[in-house]
Amino acid sequence: MSTKIMLVNPARHFIANQAGLGYLTPLGLVLIGGPLKDAGFEVKLVDHDMNGWPLNRLLEEVADYQPNYVLLGHSGSTASHNVVVQTVQEIRKAFSEIRIIYGGVYPSYAFESILRQVPEIDVIVRGEGEKTVVDLISVWEKSADLEQVAGIAWRRNGEIVVNRPQPAIQNLDEYRPGWELLDWKHYQMFGFDHAAGLQFSRGCTLTCSYCGQWMFWKKWRHRSPQNIVENMKLLKEKFGVKLIWFADENFAADRDLAKELLERIIAADLDLSLNLNMTAADVVRDAELLPLYKKAGVDYIVMGVESLKDNVIADIRKNNPFATSREAVRLLRQNDIISLTNIIYGLEDESWRTLFEKFRGMLELDSDILNAMYLTPHFWTSDGKATDPAKIIQSDLAKWSYRNQVIATSYLKPFELFLGVKLTEALFHLRPKALWRLAAHRDRRYLKIMRASILTGIRVVLAEIWEFIFDTKFVKRGKIKEIFGAERSKQEFTPLA
Repeated sequence: MSTKIMLVNPARHFIANQAGLGYLTPLGLVLIGGPLKDAGFEVKLVDHDMNGWPLNRLLEEVADYQPNYVLLGHSGSTASHNVVVQTVQEIRKAFSEIRIIYGGVYPSYAFESILRQVPEIDVIVRGEGEKTVVDLISVWEKSADLEQVAGIAWRRNGEIVVNRPQPAIQNLDEYRPGWELLDWKHYQMFGFDHAAGLQFSRGCTLTCSYCGQWMFWKKWRHRSPQNIVENMKLLKEKFGVKLIWFADENFAADRDLAKELLERIIAADLDLSLNLNMTAADVVRDAELLPLYKKAGVDYIVMGVESLKDNVIADIRKNNPFATSREAVRLLRQNDIISLTNIIYGLEDESWRTLFEKFRGMLELDSDILNAMYLTPHFWTSDGKATDPAKIIQSDLAKWSYRNQVIATSYLKPFELFLGVKLTEALFHLRPKALWRLAAHRDRRYLKIMRASILTGIRVVLAEIWEFIFDTKFVKRGKIKEIFGAERSKQEFTPLA
């Protein structure tokens, strides 16, 4: 009888997804599903979040499939942890013999507190999982002693054991994504159905103080351009995918490699809508390549501008002073590529003055879409370590999603900051320039995607207003004594040494 493995994307139920933003494929689970199947295991993927099921329906799926192992992973980091705990507790209560494995960014860092507080979880995978999960289950099928499996934390006779780090995967092409595990008709975004996440590279060459992704992956690595194009062809021809969002922290970290990939995509003539994450500095560096980006199908470039003040940019270790960000927006507009700029509230102590300065700066930046985010102090990041826990006013981890205020400000009450941010978003997207572009832009593809994006944004903002009024509570400053998950072993996290 074959070994059965169920991969579960837990039901985070983020309000932005439910309000119409849509759902991308749970890429982390897809990336470990392929290697598990190729190793001879029977694998089923259940996207509990996208399906929107109650927990009892998930338990019915588990009962029907009768897996030997349940693996849970998510893209929501800290914000998804509590729902993972609730899910594994219900699974363990109903199925005492199933072995439960948990992986992702948050558990990779918070493994000690999790293993101490959540006995239902048997093993935590730390770092990237393609090789680790195959090694783990292969060994576990033969023995209860997991000492030889690199990249995991587990318990032996009640004591927490931290195994040696798993070396970084040097050839990512060796591990194929398990695309066949997905129910494709439910994944859509920006008016495109059958939307897929795809990862060209891992890691980032920057070391931004608020971000932990560069720490998690340790160094920038990539699949070969040929492998990426083969995956794109498969997604288009076999699964009907129309939109691909590259889940890279820094897509164009290597200019020549990005150019080769774009040229291969153009030669393949796939007619896919592509969305990328790039730094403003790389957009400016690649000014002469932007026609290639457009020809390859790149409709949307997300840039982490974060702040419009050069001193703040320097403090957080970004590489895009305001003049660079403004030039990047201009170049993207020149090439009919939509620019979405992330701005983080909380990198400075916000007041009505700072909110007005951000709004004025955004008008000068003149990007197509503003994505307003809040500084979220994940304990493993530089900013998280520097945050005074007494300033934390949001005790609900589900709200640590970058779209909700977590840290108190000295000059604004939570409802005042929320009001200021939402007014900024509304007034920015209703500025005359933006409305004119929505009505009469020269590029039909731009019009289609921008109109769909703005309509989605309106639904999301309305949902967030409802959530703030009826489903958001804050605690008093000083009540939180420690940032969540920060209690950990003295061993530094170096899973990809």
